[in-house]
Amino acid sequence: MAKRATFSPDSTGPFHSRTVPAFCSVTLLLFLPLVAGSVLAWDRGTVAYSREAGAEISPQMPDPATHLIPQTSGGPTIRVAFRSLVEREVAGAFVYFGVTDFSGRGLGDFSRRIDLPAGGEIVEEFACGFLEGKPGFYDVRVCAFDSGREFGYREFTFGYDVENLDRRSSRPPDFDRFWQATLDSLQRVPLAAEVIPDSLRSTGQVSVYRVSFASLHGVRVHGWYTLPRRRQAPYAALVFFPGYSSGRISPQSGWSEKGYATLSIQVRGYEVDQESYPGDNSAYMTSGVEAPETYVYRGIVCHCLRAVSFVASRPEVDGTRIGAVGGSQGGGLALVSAGLDPRIRVVAASAPFLTDFPRSLTMTGAPYRDLVRYIDENPGSAERVYRTVSYFDSLIFANRIRVPVVLSAGLFDRTCPAPSIYGLYLELAATEKRIALYPWLDHLEVWKEFSPVAEQWITSHLPPAGSG
Repeated sequence: MAKRATFSPDSTGPFHSRTVPAFCSVTLLLFLPLVAGSVLAWDRGTVAYSREAGAEISPQMPDPATHLIPQTSGGPTIRVAFRSLVEREVAGAFVYFGVTDFSGRGLGDFSRRIDLPAGGEIVEEFACGFLEGKPGFYDVRVCAFDSGREFGYREFTFGYDVENLDRRSSRPPDFDRFWQATLDSLQRVPLAAEVIPDSLRSTGQVSVYRVSFASLHGVRVHGWYTLPRRRQAPYAALVFFPGYSSGRISPQSGWSEKGYATLSIQVRGYEVDQESYPGDNSAYMTSGVEAPETYVYRGIVCHCLRAVSFVASRPEVDGTRIGAVGGSQGGGLALVSAGLDPRIRVVAASAPFLTDFPRSLTMTGAPYRDLVRYIDENPGSAERVYRTVSYFDSLIFANRIRVPVVLSAGLFDRTCPAPSIYGLYLELAATEKRIALYPWLDHLEVWKEFSPVAEQWITSHLPPAGSG
């Protein structure tokens, strides 16, 4: 893998905003027939599998903070710098440059010879005319070889003309009717909330409680509820939705120190709630997927809406000031919940899952891949599966979401891919929306960089108690 740099987000950092207008030499051989430039003869017998750090390769993007390239006549031209790390001239080095889409399909490639002065740097341009009229995000792999030995390698991703990115999900004709019926069923279940103080986790600044409440079909949902001790009620509330799996969650005490009431829930059981679920319930992506009425996410979305109802019912909470926060699955659930519940007034969704299923199923790993595997193992199920997941696709909810939303996407992320997330960003009806792009980050790396951005967004659009 290429070495990944990180970027600290700030007001002029990796933002694109509406409001402010190991790849190895074996793989290389597979790419060579897809040549966009002139092809040099490749002697397979000269390829060495060991590497030396002979050259540093880096893309020279028009916007290095986002790696976005605007629409240009003839398609994008990618500039790549090659900087020598050795004190000798490298004459006639072989360079390979290959472009793929996010599904791994080769779109075009180049090969050429370069001369690299000792300790010097040169910049090469690669005119990617094969991408003209094709808005999207693309992967690039660059290799440099000296006398058959690889001495430089780099992977990077860029977005081209992404403002014209197509969005693939289609709204089911009975979408509104399905969700109204689901909400009616949920409404008939009493909340039946229970709140138990947790003295071990409470501090002088924050009171912590174990809570539970009833959701669809009477299922008990458990979570952590926290309140500030040194701020005066009523509080704005933040509801935190979990990532995929049945792992543990934690109280959001840090946010209560800032003046918020918080509720964090685990939608598939943790610690005190495992008896409500099967023994192994961490991989539930395909559960009930043959129909929207039986799909696991119908219940999960209801659990999230019930979490909003719980905080709205609390006397110490201002029910008109509720935010939804989450990453990955939690980000997708925050968006879907905001599309269904007008009590949510701000959303921060990092690398949201459950987004543009038709696109995401062509290009990612688990848990989307579990659906692909299900379709492969159950012939004839594809139409039913795609119909079911369309009811839970945050992209289809996007035009219902009018409150401020901040999103993030890592361009190295193949769990929740940037093309799907950026398409969602374009579709959001919110007049205030922002997306933070991180060109060098993978799925599990995004939240750390995004969290201060999310905090600034939340506190500016939903100030805590006692902030003035």
